[in-house]
Amino acid sequence: MKKSLLALAVASAFSGAAFAQSSVTLFGIVDTGYSYYKGDGNGNVKQMTNSGLNSSRLGVRGSEDLGGGLKANFWLEGSVNSDNGTGAASNTNNQTTGGGATCTGTPAPPATACTVATNGTQGFSFNRRMFVGLSGGFGEARLGRNYTPMFLQISANDPFGTNGAGQTSIETLGGLTGGAAIVTNVRASNAVEYLTPPGIGGVYVHGMFALGENASTAANPNDGRSIGGRAGWAGGPADVSLAYNKTTIAQTAAQGNYTVYGLGGTLTFGAFKPMLQYVRHKVDITNAVVADPERTDWLAGIVMTFGAADIRASYNRHDVKNTTNDGQQIALGGVYNLSRRTAVYGTIAQMDNKGTGRTFTVNAGSGRATTIDGGKTQGYELGLRHSF
Repeated sequence: MKKSLLALAVASAFSGAAFAQSSVTLFGIVDTGYSYYKGDGNGNVKQMTNSGLNSSRLGVRGSEDLGGGLKANFWLEGSVNSDNGTGAASNTNNQTTGGGATCTGTPAPPATACTVATNGTQGFSFNRRMFVGLSGGFGEARLGRNYTPMFLQISANDPFGTNGAGQTSIETLGGLTGGAAIVTNVRASNAVEYLTPPGIGGVYVHGMFALGENASTAANPNDGRSIGGRAGWAGGPADVSLAYNKTTIAQTAAQGNYTVYGLGGTLTFGAFKPMLQYVRHKVDITNAVVADPERTDWLAGIVMTFGAADIRASYNRHDVKNTTNDGQQIALGGVYNLSRRTAVYGTIAQMDNKGTGRTFTVNAGSGRATTIDGGKTQGYELGLRHSF
């Protein structure tokens, strides 16, 4: 749909200079399906849901050739809940109050009496990605909101791409005291990024620095600041990388700085693509009576391609340090591509909590956590995805 009248018309709504772009593309994904989720002691729910295979979205992207190998690029992309037509939440400053807050009583936000507003769910917003940048022989520099390098590594090494019933829970913050204060586990706002150019011996590097945008006179001027990076090598059938991210969070007895790092890789041979990753999370709570919360995650998975069909499987393990609140998940899914853009899919998954744990659940957004110590959650889904 490049340079089509529709794409140009949509792009012009966002920028008066859109018609000067060398390339403008309107793109999107509509992914909707039926799902069933169950938690021990918590009943079940049958729903029409979205994003079981790929996240539903609508976006505009483009570039302008500035000459000499230099290009100006832009990307505007927002989430859509294709089952009900709503948008999805965003965050303005990498802090839990960044979506706006509503309060009961005093003091004014942020305060314990305040709850974060779900900014964006009432309509469409560019919550997924929104940046402008320059690219050339030096690589690419970007300014705006985007995925963190750490999340991109987790997603790249998950057979289910962090979507649907089979997705990994590695990027979530389950079992970590103080985890509710972290919003940079997937994306960061107010970010400066750098990516190396392709074709340098298979080596790639992605760095990001994101601002919390607080006044220097604030009690915690660096609250919400995030820094991270990913470095890897892709050559032949192998792709191996390591990633790191640290977010500065105001220190209290219940929250603190969040650090995560990990190593992952894939190996493709013929129809088979096995993958493995290790990730370590830690929240530094300096005033806590108990030890700082830590969690170790492992994932082993595989994608098998046979003509138009893919079979996906994964095993996840989550170990929370100094507790019996651990979990393990198995997932199996299939995809059949009806065309290059359209596919049908199905997934089944089960999460087992250990000891007295109730934290871990299949698809953290399903709302069917177990209410029984050491209980299980299950998820099943069947859907249709179309991209354009």
